[in-house]
Amino acid sequence: MPSSDLGGVLDLYGEAVPEHFFASLEQELGLSVRRRIFTLPLVVWLMVSQRLDPKATLSTSVQQVVQHRPRALLSKHKRIREGTVSCHTGAYSDARQAMPLAVAEKVADRVLDHLTQSRREALPGWSRRVFILDGSSLEMPHTAELVKAYPPHPKSHWPVLLMLVAQELTTALAERPCWGPMYGPEAVSEQALTEQLLDRLPGDSVLMGDSNFGVFSVALAATQRGHDVLLRLQPNRAGVVGRGLPLQSGLDQQVCWRPSAYERKKHPDLPADACVRGRLIAQQVKTSNGSSVTLYLFTSLQLTVEQLVELYGQRWKVETDLRSLKRTVELQVLHCRSANMIAKELVLAIVGYNLVRAVMNTAATQYNLDPRRLSFSRSQDVVNAALPGLDAATKPAEYQARLRRMLQLVSSCKLPNRNGRRSTPREVWGHGCKFTKRKVAPPAKR
Repeated sequence: MPSSDLGGVLDLYGEAVPEHFFASLEQELGLSVRRRIFTLPLVVWLMVSQRLDPKATLSTSVQQVVQHRPRALLSKHKRIREGTVSCHTGAYSDARQAMPLAVAEKVADRVLDHLTQSRREALPGWSRRVFILDGSSLEMPHTAELVKAYPPHPKSHWPVLLMLVAQELTTALAERPCWGPMYGPEAVSEQALTEQLLDRLPGDSVLMGDSNFGVFSVALAATQRGHDVLLRLQPNRAGVVGRGLPLQSGLDQQVCWRPSAYERKKHPDLPADACVRGRLIAQQVKTSNGSSVTLYLFTSLQLTVEQLVELYGQRWKVETDLRSLKRTVELQVLHCRSANMIAKELVLAIVGYNLVRAVMNTAATQYNLDPRRLSFSRSQDVVNAALPGLDAATKPAEYQARLRRMLQLVSSCKLPNRNGRRSTPREVWGHGCKFTKRKVAPPAKR
């Protein structure tokens, strides 16, 4: 019984991808439409909720269906009507395997489009969408297929992939990620993944990245697609871009960034006149611990230096967003054992993350808070705890009351104020002693 103006994660899911969306998707992809327990909308939802459940097993998902949850997504299958759904996970596992990756991708894009209809301004009076880039590595189970697709580090055992995410600055909602092998002959870089991800961003977006993304190929790829950039540069790269300009605080100069010999060697298809026009800025700022540092920025935006520094100063927020994705949505270590299932797991984990973020943004709006001041982990706990009660509500008034209570609890999940330095400074602890190497006894002499 969804509300007309408020919603929990299941409400938002149902609004973004209604039943007719899945019906057209089945027709488009030529999927079977026979009546079954684990329909496409239910399978997708269960895979999403698996990422939000700390236990995250097939059994916990099947138990939801056995207990007639979620009612809004259950079909009229005979076993559901009679309450004879099996507790075994085989049918659900088969349904997950049979679902095409394209379904997960289209659901992720549709949910994101639905959730980004309302957002705050990144700067007062400036409403453009800003996306922050950040990447991370993820480990997977050691299977022959995954080792071939995502080779481990030479000194490690576990397959590793490199994932890149673009998150909208004010809402923290994430675009569908790009990824590839981190090691091996086909290893990808964050810069190469950026070029893939740029095609998914809405038109006229702003791309913001730290010095790892402050390279010519990223700036060129973004501007060629009609996006603006705000990139931090390494001091030596700023010197190359400036071509002899004095890199002193207060510098704000129009430049034409041309590729270096190294970049031309790495990207031999660059045209001879390749160039990105923009501004090179050097500005001294104070860090959180009171020390001073000089920022070197390249941008194609026409904002003032003060506005650009303020905008870039918000980039640090993505660090906690990525931590929420890896630790709280349980992406730090993936569990599926095939490359196809890993892909579906990654995409739908982002859907689950975005749904919780949307609830946090709703709660923040209702109680006039900055959504960035809310703890993702604690908010996720509130959302998970509220799901059974919301599904069990039989009257609209009861549902509304439980929904308001959930949003009130989410609004109370505030992060502590940390304006000053830590009372107990961080310490670096060394690693414990290593186990001695196993010694193989020489063969006995005969």
